[in-house]
Formats: sequence, structure tokens, C-alpha cells
Amino acid sequence: MTRASSERGAEQNPGVAIICGAGIVSGKEIMALELGEGLRTCGCPVTYVTSRWGNGDFSARLVKLGFGFRRMRLGFISATLTGDCLRMTADQMCRWPGLLWDYARFLRAEKPRRVVHTNWQHLLLLWPLLRPARDLFWVHDLVLDRPQYRRVFHLLGRRLGCFVAASKAVARSLYAIGIAPERVQVVHNGLDLTAPAAAVLARAADCALRVGIVGQIGSWKGHEDLLMAFGRLAAQHPSVELHVFGRGTEGYVGKLRCLAESLHLTGRVFWRGFEPDRAKAFQAIDVCVIPSRVEEAFGLTAVEAGLIGLPVIASRRGALPEIVEDGVTGRLCDAENPADLAAKLAELLSDADVRNRMGAAGRQRAETWFSRRRMARDFMRLLGETGGAGPAAS
Repeated sequence: MTRASSERGAEQNPGVAIICGAGIVSGKEIMALELGEGLRTCGCPVTYVTSRWGNGDFSARLVKLGFGFRRMRLGFISATLTGDCLRMTADQMCRWPGLLWDYARFLRAEKPRRVVHTNWQHLLLLWPLLRPARDLFWVHDLVLDRPQYRRVFHLLGRRLGCFVAASKAVARSLYAIGIAPERVQVVHNGLDLTAPAAAVLARAADCALRVGIVGQIGSWKGHEDLLMAFGRLAAQHPSVELHVFGRGTEGYVGKLRCLAESLHLTGRVFWRGFEPDRAKAFQAIDVCVIPSRVEEAFGLTAVEAGLIGLPVIASRRGALPEIVEDGVTGRLCDAENPADLAAKLAELLSDADVRNRMGAAGRQRAETWFSRRRMARDFMRLLGETGGAGPAAS
């Protein structure tokens, strides 16, 4: 399929359109792709609308997967009074009439029965063309309880069939700004990810135990807490290694390296950099740690690790407790508490049977509750219900 034919739309009169701006491909964009593949597998035709701005990765993935899509001037609007924000907002507003024209043409040509939106800014731009019987908002981020967000989300709610929360934590944030529970449905994210059995067996046979953290490197992710916790355990577990996957700013990564040296962890911490195939990263470790310092809207890393068959140690923040079942698939620890994290790590590092049992339970839980197939089935049910009377409460 050529790019030109993709942008015209590979499928006529699709059942569902997914609006995903996708300047870069991150968690929300990955889920938008997973949903499309899941719905298509269920027999529901899908097309996409994405932005002309960005690095082009999302459009390239749509082409590779064989989805029809349209690119439009879906951009950035903000109330932040900085030069860059004001310039981007002004540019978008100048292009707003053209965007509405293009989107109206798309709706007339494709006639989607349902439209799934993934970004509140784009919803504001498309507000005049929203219809409660057709449009819903798939919310992937925790909504801050601030007056401006209350106003925006209540305004959007007038033109939406419902809000779909990616986790119970996201749903609670919607309730906190006054969205009625009957307007909110919870559909947990889901992935299609498998690990060869040989990779799991190879980890078990390796003499060195490997603790790992996977994802973007930043202060909010808790890397410093993990290093300090690992420093507490290093002497008691001389064969254990810490593997850090991901990239961050040069300054912050340098700060972490200095911290590792001050904790006498040189040679015990391995800086693996960015691994585009995340499954390979998880296959290279025995215990996955997610020491987040912030409220997580979902916790994609915890699901990925579970699908590989890894026990997970995660902070009690946001949606992470919805994924990690304490004492069954891993352990929950207090955020920003290296001592508690070290204690939970010690439990798993000292007992291979516990690790194996939790890893197996984690995989079963991930396959049951956080699979792409389950997510697609939930959306099919929801999209079938969304209409003039609105969906049933979750």
C-alpha cells in the first residue's frame, strides 16, 4: 500500500475513526495503534486522523499496519503565556478554519459510526463538529483539579457520548473535577506482546540476577530511589546487577552516574541506553522495578513486564496498584522511600521460587486483564452502547 492510498483511506465507510495527533509515538499513540488492530481483528473497520506536524513515526506505523488515515493541521493550543506557546497557539488558530473544513470533508466521505478522540486540545479544535451520538474521549492522562480543566472538560462533555478512562485512577481524576460517574467508563489499556519461552528459561539459568528499570530516564521516574535502594543491597547480594534501559538528558544521566559511583556501584550498574524493542529489554532482566514518584495514569511498563513473565516492584502511585497485585504478581512499595524499596527487592532476590511464582502470576494476570483482545472487546461493547442515551455506568 502506498502512502498516498493510505492517506485517502484504505477502507470505505469505516466503523470507527481514531483521532490521534501523535507528534511522537509514546504510550497514548501505542495504545491507539493497539486499539485499531484489536478492533480490526474483531471485524470492525478502522481509519485514523493524525497530525501533519510531528516526526512522521506514527504515520509510518499506520502505513506499515495497512490502516487508512488522513493527516490534518491538528496542533497545539495553550493558555500558557510563553513565547513558544503563544506562537504555536496563534499558528494553530490561523489554520483552524481550514482544519474544520478538512475534518468536515473527512466525516462526509468516511461516515464513521463512532469517533474515538485521544487529546482534549484537539477536541476543543473540533468542538463545533462533535456529536454525542458519535464522539467519545479516550482519556489517558490524570486530569488536574484546576478551574481551567473543570471548565474545559465540562464544555467538552456537552458534545461527547462519554469519557473512557484508561484506568480507575484516571476515572477518579474525572470524578474529582465534577464529571458524573455515569458519564465515565473504565477500559484498561491492553497490549499484544509475547515472549519466547526460551528467553524466560535463559534468564532463569543465568548465574547473575538482573534488576532492571525500563523507560524514559527522569527524576519523576524514581531512578535515584532505585540506585539508593540497590546500594543498600549490593553487599548482601554480590552477584546482582542493575540494568538501566532508556535515555534522558545528559545532565540528569550524568547525575545518576555520579550517584552510582558515590554508592560504590561501579561495575554493578549497566547503562543500556534506549532499546527500541522493549521486549528485548524485559527479556534481559529478572525483576522489573517501577519506582515512580508521580501518580501514574496507567503503567504500561508494568503490563509489558507482566506479559514477559517478570515479577514487578512498583510504587503505590496512581494506576500501578491496578496492575501489580501486591504479594501475587510482585510487590508494592512506598514512593520516594529507598528503604522500603530495598526491603521489597531483598524479598525477591533471596527466593527464586517467589520470583518464578510471581512472574507466572503476572503473565496470567496481564494476559487476562491487559491484553489487546480484552481491550478491543470492551471497546466493541462500549461503542455499541454509546448513543443518544449514553453508555451504562461502569
